Amino acid sequence: MAVEKTCPDCEVSLERMELQGTDLAGELAIVSTSSSEGFLGSLRADEILTPVPYVCPECRRTLCYAED
Repeated sequence: MAVEKTCPDCEVSLERMELQGTDLAGELAIVSTSSSEGFLGSLRADEILTPVPYVCPECRRTLCYAED
């Protein structure tokens, strides 16, 4: 079961949104450029994460989470 994400400012449940690409592929991805640095350093070269935006309905703060 997925953990409900809440706004760090309002503590209101965030609403999941979808990104719309402007290029021909229409897909965005987060990939690690280094195998040993940064918080994405534990990713394998074949792992690709998709950024998923969540928006607070109260304050409109937008947060992106890297998801499989």
